[in-house]
Amino acid sequence: MRSRTAPTLLAAALATIGGDAAFRVTAPTASFGARRGGAACRRAASTSSCGGARPSPPAPSPRILRSSASDDGASEADKLRQTASKLREEARAAEEALGSTRGTSAQSAEEGATYVKPAEYTEMGGSCWEITYRFANEPEAKEEKEGDKKKDNPPRKFFGGKLQLQFKDDGYTDIISSGGTDSNAATFQKVWGWDLETSEQDSLDYILFSADITLPPPISTSERFYFQARVDKEGKDLISLQDGSVTVKRDIESPGGGWWGIFRGADGILAQFREVGGFRCRPVAKPEAEL
Repeated sequence: MRSRTAPTLLAAALATIGGDAAFRVTAPTASFGARRGGAACRRAASTSSCGGARPSPPAPSPRILRSSASDDGASEADKLRQTASKLREEARAAEEALGSTRGTSAQSAEEGATYVKPAEYTEMGGSCWEITYRFANEPEAKEEKEGDKKKDNPPRKFFGGKLQLQFKDDGYTDIISSGGTDSNAATFQKVWGWDLETSEQDSLDYILFSADITLPPPISTSERFYFQARVDKEGKDLISLQDGSVTVKRDIESPGGGWWGIFRGADGILAQFREVGGFRCRPVAKPEAEL
């Protein structure tokens, strides 16, 4: 009995164990299959039903709505474009009219004036210059010392103007043109020859010349004035005249007594040059007759 009962019990135990193992194996497989089936249903939810579930309705497509405000904005933009186009046309027409006026003015200016190249000289002989001068008829009065006899000094008046000269190769000086800026201009009756000297004080070259000048009223006198200017050498050995000064000759007043008495009655023997003004120079072209 024991031998027949043991196999029976063993078979029952194996059946029991086999049923639990089958349950344990099939249960997860069924659960995994359920999960896969649920995922498949979710992926297909937009096209078909899964397990009898109703599909969700499709979302409505968006529509672009135009309002009356956007219509008004479009019409305003069209108006602005039309206004801008009209303004551009008016500006173009005005520019064309102005361009024609400018062309006429420029042509008239070219016809009325010609470009004059600045004159350049490398030596004094044959050069031409414009002199702008301003000088007085008398030098500035010296301060009177205490005890000196008061004297009636002549009136002092300034004169100004312009003068064009040519320093010729032979040492003479020609007046090209003479004229003043106003009624106070002096009249140059004659300009004497020019000379070039080297100063012993600064070893620089100076040009010297003199002129007989008549002064207008209320002075109404004629006498000789002396002109002096420094000659500078610039680039390419071009010459220029600088620091022009105008002087006049005046007698030296001798004090009374002493050895000065031997010069009494011989006025004009002792004299000195007194500065009365200055002038500026710029080179100008030679007269057309010499070109």
